[in-house]
Amino acid sequence: MTSAIKLLLTTTSILMFTSFQLLADGLSDLKAALGSLQGNSPISATVESSFTQKRGKPKKLKTNTGLIQVDLTDDHHGLQLTFNDAVITKLEDESKQKELDEEANTPTLNAVDNVGVAEMKRMLSAAPSLLRFINKATFINEETINYQQQQLRQLNFQLPLEAIIENKDIHEYVDEFTGSYQVIINSNGIPLETKLEFQGSGSAYIFFTMELSQSNQNNFKLIDDRLVNVKKIYQFNRSSTWGKTHSNGYTILVVNPNKFTVAATN
Repeated sequence: MTSAIKLLLTTTSILMFTSFQLLADGLSDLKAALGSLQGNSPISATVESSFTQKRGKPKKLKTNTGLIQVDLTDDHHGLQLTFNDAVITKLEDESKQKELDEEANTPTLNAVDNVGVAEMKRMLSAAPSLLRFINKATFINEETINYQQQQLRQLNFQLPLEAIIENKDIHEYVDEFTGSYQVIINSNGIPLETKLEFQGSGSAYIFFTMELSQSNQNNFKLIDDRLVNVKKIYQFNRSSTWGKTHSNGYTILVVNPNKFTVAATN
């Protein structure tokens, strides 16, 4: 075999290998992994959700807090949310406080919307909603990063306004918007962590202006055929004609068979 033929075969092999690498890209791996996770296996978990919010004019800031726990079960019977007696008692007592004083801080009542059926279903089976969100984003590139002492792939996306605000009637009031999204995946394309950031500003009529920003971090764990969103952390800032709002919070999900405490996952 001549040197020229050997060189040609070697070059062809390299090109074929490179083409295979390009075809087996991280975005394809991610979408394939998310599409395969049906989320039908039974699961039981405990969720804790908490937040702190400060809003109003600088000299008249009002602070609201939220804290609640709920037990979840999702199986062939459907999704069940169970509030223990202590939580139910707090909800009743705080509802009475609210009737007497609209300004009363009612943490359990404030947080109950954060553990609604739709949100809990998304956390217990995160793959479908994550795939829909990614399909709204614009893929930029893929890079290798050091994540928890491992070399993993990070996929970077740009977010359009439509990915954050679905109501098209509001879009005309938005003057500026930028958004970014990162997904860290393992060798099988399973997402381990996502990060979202966006900033925007807008105006309505002559007198109303608003600026806002938000950052989210989500961590995931593969359990049977489920991608479980085990931790969510967020920060939100808004400044408008009527004052400022700052809030931050978390939602933590602990799968019950492991018998972990919520506090141990912080």
